Amino acid sequence: MPKLSIIGAGNLGAAIAQEIAARGLVKELVLIDLLKDLAVGQAADIQQALPYRHKTKVYAADYPAIKDSDIIIITAGKPRTAEMKNRLVLAETNIKIVGSIIQEIKKYYPYAIIITITNPMDIINHFIHQQGFPREKVIGSGGQLDSSRFRIALGFPEQEVEAYVLGEHGEDQVPIFSRVMIKGRKSSFSTEEKVNIKERIRQTALTVIQKKGATVFAPAAATADMVEAIIKDQKRLLMCSVNLKGEYGLTDVSLGVPVILGRKGLEKIEQWSLEPEELQQLQEAGRKLQEFKTTLSRAEKTNSSTRSAGTAG
Repeated sequence: MPKLSIIGAGNLGAAIAQEIAARGLVKELVLIDLLKDLAVGQAADIQQALPYRHKTKVYAADYPAIKDSDIIIITAGKPRTAEMKNRLVLAETNIKIVGSIIQEIKKYYPYAIIITITNPMDIINHFIHQQGFPREKVIGSGGQLDSSRFRIALGFPEQEVEAYVLGEHGEDQVPIFSRVMIKGRKSSFSTEEKVNIKERIRQTALTVIQKKGATVFAPAAATADMVEAIIKDQKRLLMCSVNLKGEYGLTDVSLGVPVILGRKGLEKIEQWSLEPEELQQLQEAGRKLQEFKTTLSRAEKTNSSTRSAGTAG
């Protein structure tokens, strides 16, 4: 039976753990956090919800316990705060955190499929791939959540809507209006309608953040869908951030695209035929992430030089 480890046992990590345990997807579920008491408490709380449902073993542990994990989910990291003047500061902070986690993964079990949650997710997902992990085993969670919000924003019962969001899990997301199906029929949208719907997608997330501080249950469900597709080898179509090597005219960047998930992780990248405007927006999102990556690299080099100068003599 499968084993899964979650690194980061805060609200989101615990919600993901609860969703996975409630679905009975794995036999063994490990929670790891610097705040060990938090991880112990979360694990015990989840375990106590299971006796009438599944036989999943949920427990807190240290990094050696990740050995033999089929999947490792990384949620650990700092949220963006008022003190962080821009996304660059968040990326610098969380790359350091995830970098230390990756060293532990390499030490104890570098063979698992890694699902990235930590923000800025696309940047972090590419960073993990650059540390020597194959792209088939490094998959970012975000596109499914954005697609869910798109379906809600369209204003119909979600079960009657087929709609997808590609691109960045952030400001440069790309709703694919050309593939929207409502009640089995293709829909068309005016420019004004597209603008209004994009704003509704944005407000869907902002409302949750403004009212309770962070989104938790929706990203947990989306991530559990990814886990289920992998564990059950469903060969299921999902929107995920993966590292591109020429697909959609993009390379050396991780971006949300339609993928097939199965037992091997990323089984296939679907290359949809998009409207020229949509493809342009997707490529622009990729270009911006590449520019951000370059800026981040320069900032890290500058900070490294400053630290070296400060310790000289």
